Amino acid sequence: MDEKLKTTIQKIQLLAKQNPDFEKEMRSIFGGKGCVVLNNVNRIDDIYEYCIQKIIRKQAEDFYKNFQLNSLIPSLIDDYIRMEDFRRKDNFGDFCLAVYQQIEAITNTICNNPKMQTITSAMWQCPAYIKTSFDLKGASPIISERKGNYTIADLIFSKNESEDKSQKSISEISAIGKIKIVIYYFGFRAMMFSNNYNDFQVIKSLFVDIYQCRNLNHRGNNSSEYQKGITDRILAEKSFYYYKFLSGLIKYIEYVNNGLDNMETIIFDYANTLQMNKS
Repeated sequence: MDEKLKTTIQKIQLLAKQNPDFEKEMRSIFGGKGCVVLNNVNRIDDIYEYCIQKIIRKQAEDFYKNFQLNSLIPSLIDDYIRMEDFRRKDNFGDFCLAVYQQIEAITNTICNNPKMQTITSAMWQCPAYIKTSFDLKGASPIISERKGNYTIADLIFSKNESEDKSQKSISEISAIGKIKIVIYYFGFRAMMFSNNYNDFQVIKSLFVDIYQCRNLNHRGNNSSEYQKGITDRILAEKSFYYYKFLSGLIKYIEYVNNGLDNMETIIFDYANTLQMNKS
């Protein structure tokens, strides 16, 4: 049998397993006959691709159906579909860009919220860590019970840059800085323990990797040794990083879904008390 026909039959079998409606339609057309003559292989390929796209769109819609930033959902679904399409075609550079564009849209929407400007400006010089239940003699940790000299600005920007960068508005902060703000205020709910530091750094590093790889499809860019080191390390294991970067996107969405109400109430209210104390 012609190899193209074999490939087409394999595609039909795969679609029948993935899509019950497709299988039902094929059975209604060909009945119980075991032999099907496929005169138009290109047409079958088109049907196969159409069905795969329907499956991916359904996956994208399910992926974002409970996302709390409702206004972003249509564009995020489109970016998810592009991301999965690039993964299927083993186009790693465009895959990374599509992953990053979803993270970027979420980050910018959060950081454009005036409440985040109030929160960050009020809390930059607060200690990054809260007191543990041990420090509080068994009481539940609360956001206002903070300890140490290591500030939130130190955590987000590093100590040698924190004083200068914490004077800027949130709109002037770098993309990675904004992502770290989301990780801190949404992922850790502005209530990190000192032993969470390593967890924060691991998560931050994953998003730095995504950020650096978003430009792999841009030609002519001159990468620094630092940037080249990151992309060389990742490209050597890109099959692994397809899923690692997707896991980062999933984690980010979980952060936002689980932390948004807390940011809108508890953190914002606490930041307002700090602002009032300053005035």
